[in-house]
Amino acid sequence: MKQDKRTNMVMAIILVLIVGISIGYAALTAALNITGQTTIGSPSWDVHFETLNVTSGSATATTPAAIQTNKLDINYAVTLNQPGDFYEFTVNVKNGGTIAAKLSANPTLAGLSDAQKVYTTYTATYSDGTTVSANDKLAAGASKTIKVRVEYKTDITASQLPTTAQNVTLTYAMNYIQD
Repeated sequence: MKQDKRTNMVMAIILVLIVGISIGYAALTAALNITGQTTIGSPSWDVHFETLNVTSGSATATTPAAIQTNKLDINYAVTLNQPGDFYEFTVNVKNGGTIAAKLSANPTLAGLSDAQKVYTTYTATYSDGTTVSANDKLAAGASKTIKVRVEYKTDITASQLPTTAQNVTLTYAMNYIQD
């Protein structure tokens, strides 16, 4: 009987401890929740050429500089017959989107061989003459004017003149990325 009382007492104490621990655990735990809403906008990417103007005094082009339908390319063809002839135009690079842009690298200017560079210059700069460089920014809605010029040099000697007509394909490439 003493054993049963003792066993019952131990069981009662264990039961009280289990209930006490459960209540204590429940009192010491907490479930935390964070609930929120967000709206993701619909930004747009639209860097393109816009508004091209040929500079007065330029040689008459066989195919005048024109922005192509995709607004990403400009094509032209011109014959420079003698020293001093040039063809020049300005074009706006427009960021019509909502995302700021920047040049990923320095633009590439190509097409002239070393021999052709003796009597021809090919340049592309901002309209104020500053260099177009990597990381140049173009804010959403902004535009910058680029000046492109190909010229038959005047400061050359007769021996530096080409002996045959030279057909040259000139390229200038700018790669804009998200800023």
